[in-house]
Amino acid sequence: MKYAFISRIGQGAYGCVLKAREVESGEIVAVKQIALKLYTQNQMDIFREINSLKNFDHENVVSLKEILYSSTTVSVVLEFVESNLKLVIYDERRPTNMDLLKKLFFQVLKGIRYIHSLSIMHRDIKPENILVSRTGRIKIADFGLAGLYLPEDNERTYSHQVATRWYRAPELLFGSIKYTPSVDIWAFACVLAEYLNVGPLFEGANDIDQIGKVFKILGTPTKSNWPDWEKTPDYGKMNFDKMNPVKDWKTVVACHNTDLMEMIQRCLQYNHRLRPSAIQLLQNKFFLTFADNISYTPPFSSNEVEGELRLRKEFDLSLFDNLTLEEI
Repeated sequence: MKYAFISRIGQGAYGCVLKAREVESGEIVAVKQIALKLYTQNQMDIFREINSLKNFDHENVVSLKEILYSSTTVSVVLEFVESNLKLVIYDERRPTNMDLLKKLFFQVLKGIRYIHSLSIMHRDIKPENILVSRTGRIKIADFGLAGLYLPEDNERTYSHQVATRWYRAPELLFGSIKYTPSVDIWAFACVLAEYLNVGPLFEGANDIDQIGKVFKILGTPTKSNWPDWEKTPDYGKMNFDKMNPVKDWKTVVACHNTDLMEMIQRCLQYNHRLRPSAIQLLQNKFFLTFADNISYTPPFSSNEVEGELRLRKEFDLSLFDNLTLEEI
């Protein structure tokens, strides 16, 4: 037995995520167990994540320890990180000053910059996928929707069925299959606004409602602010009343810092060519100074289910008969 089970820390579309201890070293790890026999149509997502993680070596991106295969199951062993940004955002104990925000989101940008430097688009930036360690170290995780970006290939297309709705860039909402890593910058700004508002900025109930939420703040697109809008596959399929952009962004984002507000607005532009890159955002004067020694411990997930007996009752481990945790 290479790993000893501690608890279940999550359950996703493909299987469960377990907290475990490597027997020999005592190191705590996260084990993502994936039952391939149930989700053969989604195997591409699984191997996309594995292949992305193999190439990463950065302090702000979750690291891959090893991969264990069986005929029906893949177990991806990752470094264990105690919390995530969603828990921090909704933590009532969180400091309200700018220092913590700067510390966390500067690291998020460093992680995005690194990912983009490898010509990879994450395509699912959201609070749950931004892990936070006990000491406040950011780790970007979950690369199941990641994709290789090839700007020199003019014929290359990408799936628009990516990103979680509330953080999905407008070009994705309109079905575009030719886009850039700037979709991650849009998502980054949505997460930043959510941190400030303690609630999602664009909380659409479905894709049509999501578009309406965006229009309500940014106004109906025009040829001047989104030249490519009429070229998107879903242009003309939906009719919306003409809306004007909000005049005062302070009414939609709880922020009184001019530099920070300007950063959010630059990221949330219809024209993806005008959105700043992660490199440019890191150079923004908002991040010039901030305290790094902040006394704050992020909350830990309350969803951990302790004990293997309880796990067996709540999750069908027969899915993993060929490779149970006790065997890896």
